[in-house]
Amino acid sequence: MRLQNTIISIALCAVFMPAIGQNQPKNDVLNQSTCAASKDLINTDLFGTWILELPSSAGAAITSRLSMERNPEFAESLAGSFFLGSVRHDVYGDIENGVLDLEESNNGKDIIAIWKGRVVDGSCAKAITGTRRLVSTQTEQSFVLRRTGW
Repeated sequence: MRLQNTIISIALCAVFMPAIGQNQPKNDVLNQSTCAASKDLINTDLFGTWILELPSSAGAAITSRLSMERNPEFAESLAGSFFLGSVRHDVYGDIENGVLDLEESNNGKDIIAIWKGRVVDGSCAKAITGTRRLVSTQTEQSFVLRRTGW
């Protein structure tokens, strides 16, 4: 009889044990630990397609796709491009200590804007916000970069 009770106890433990691991932790510690700290990000972490949002004078945001990859001229840097209307804009720069620095050109020669951005805390490097300063007028406008699908 004792053996039979022991076997039943073991079987019950085996049945209920897997269900414990399926519960979501209340403080989400496991999910936070899978994200790299923004200060630890490197350029390759930003490779891929982003959605760029820039405010417009009409009040609605202008959106475009910005693709970032390894800079063909400087392997340790970023290169990317996006379109505003029918004009292609190229950006070049780096991320260091969670800060994104980009220079923008629309003709391949002249810098028309300087970008300064920060990775949004808790976004797992899927969102960056900052300012885009136009060189000619020193006008600043905010920008948001979001990973596609986020």
